[in-house]
Amino acid sequence: MKKQWNKWMAACRYCFNQAIDYQKKNGRIGKGKLRNIIMQSNLPEWVKDTPCHIRQNAIFDAHQAYTASRDCKYRSCKAPRQTIKFNNCNFSKGTWYPTLTKGLGFISSEAIPDVSLYATQLIKDKSGDWFCIFLEETKTTPQPENRIIALDPGVRTFLTGFDGQNFLEVGSSDMGRINRLCKYLDDLMSRISLSKVAKERQKMRRAASRLRGKIRDLIDDCHKKTASYLTKKYPAILLPKFETSEMTNRSKQKIRSKTARQMLTWAHYRFKQVLKNKAELSGCQVFDVTEEFTSKTCTKYGHIHTKLGGSKVFRCPVCDHVIPRDWNGALGIMLKALSGTTFTLSNEGDAIVAKCGNIPLSVA
Repeated sequence: MKKQWNKWMAACRYCFNQAIDYQKKNGRIGKGKLRNIIMQSNLPEWVKDTPCHIRQNAIFDAHQAYTASRDCKYRSCKAPRQTIKFNNCNFSKGTWYPTLTKGLGFISSEAIPDVSLYATQLIKDKSGDWFCIFLEETKTTPQPENRIIALDPGVRTFLTGFDGQNFLEVGSSDMGRINRLCKYLDDLMSRISLSKVAKERQKMRRAASRLRGKIRDLIDDCHKKTASYLTKKYPAILLPKFETSEMTNRSKQKIRSKTARQMLTWAHYRFKQVLKNKAELSGCQVFDVTEEFTSKTCTKYGHIHTKLGGSKVFRCPVCDHVIPRDWNGALGIMLKALSGTTFTLSNEGDAIVAKCGNIPLSVA
């Protein structure tokens, strides 16, 4: 079956590139006309032997890509991820094109439906693993509890939260395991650059690709489990804008390269997208807030600790208030957001926002 899928993917890539090439030479035209031109052109026989719907969808993707940018790139067989798009009628009896693939089968790690009411996709990643995408309708479930939590993203601890009563830590000291994997990856890349045997380099590159996939899977697993827990328990979530790309910019960088790498590995922006997507399904709200001076400000009397540096514990030099740094940051974010904005939660779980002060609060 994989051999068949690879052939279909190659045909999609060929038609996509032909459509991009035609538009770059002749300009943008309607997608229906573009489809007819490419499908009726002198295509190789192996391309003509593949289903027409997947080739048609690839041409439509090329039309959309060229419409978005005249500098769109061609698809490469070396791309880290490649996709085949199917129509809903192409999937039946638990497989794609059952007549064409009769006698061929595949094993999935999860149960898949027999039919699909919507379009489906097959995705192949750089490691050679295949993933299928099925769409399904979901209903928003209002949150019964009127609770709020403020989150403080970080490096040593991925997230620290405060809900008005208790503190929550996610990924505390877990970066150690990720660092060990990253260190092994660095060693592997060094051995690749020193190796003079082509087959040996190829094997090590595959191992490096698997290692990158393992690191990403660990981070994604943390993101999804955290987002699921937060959206089930809290109808309102305060999440600061964590500008990782700016903080790790070499021209503006004020942190060590090791810290910058850890920050990028945690992928805080990707987590925000996962959280907002999960929030839409769960009927809760994610608010973008600011976090200036929340770690340096004493949450007891408001004094500024100008020499906090990288200390793990916040010790106020004026009132001697002692609290873990990350806890102080989460509590500070909660106090700052609530002092600049007032809102209540209705019984249905919808947030009613009223802006006051100078702190902007946007609803996700």
